[in-house]
Amino acid sequence: MAIQNTLPDPNNTITPSGESTGSGAVVGPGFSAVTVSSKQPVSINRSNSGLAFRSINKYQNFTVNISYNKLTKEEFNIVYSFLLEKQASLEAFFVQLPQYGNSSAGTKNITADASAGANQLTLANTTNISPGDLFSVTIPSDDTHVKVYKITKIVSSVVTITPQLQRPIDVSNSGTETANFGVPKMRVTYTGSDIQYSVDASGLYSFSVKLEETLS
Repeated sequence: MAIQNTLPDPNNTITPSGESTGSGAVVGPGFSAVTVSSKQPVSINRSNSGLAFRSINKYQNFTVNISYNKLTKEEFNIVYSFLLEKQASLEAFFVQLPQYGNSSAGTKNITADASAGANQLTLANTTNISPGDLFSVTIPSDDTHVKVYKITKIVSSVVTITPQLQRPIDVSNSGTETANFGVPKMRVTYTGSDIQYSVDASGLYSFSVKLEETLS
């Protein structure tokens, strides 16, 4: 069985042994709210005449804040145990964000090479894709390409994306390179050194999760 490496939620089950499916598999609790931020610091310098010169001085990444409704002990322990294990091993994991995921678009083949730093991709088709859609990529020759991107413009079969491509894509090198709109997952780590929660007089748990996109 495959080890569950996605934060447990109603779409991603986990067994007591940490596997994604099998005996005793349970679903994780749903999110009550999700906040996503795109962080890309910009440096601005001004000349004596007042002209502004702007440049990006750091890589882009996403941060995710997840809030839960009040949780029972059983619901809480599903998520808390998962996060404690990842924190102790300093291991990154994935999160599936409920506001993203375009089952109508599914997976699209990438049909042209693209260099690192490019902001456009050529897809086999753009049926059912819309600006604002989030996607991840599958590159058979490059399993370290784990960045997620968002669509900003669509012209025929060419989509403009943000941020710029983190790594090059060579469609002649490996087989089928794809953009996954159906179930895009963001690779993240838990932010900070403390995982805190509180329990009220009814025995219900209050809990939230702060995550940061990571590429390693």
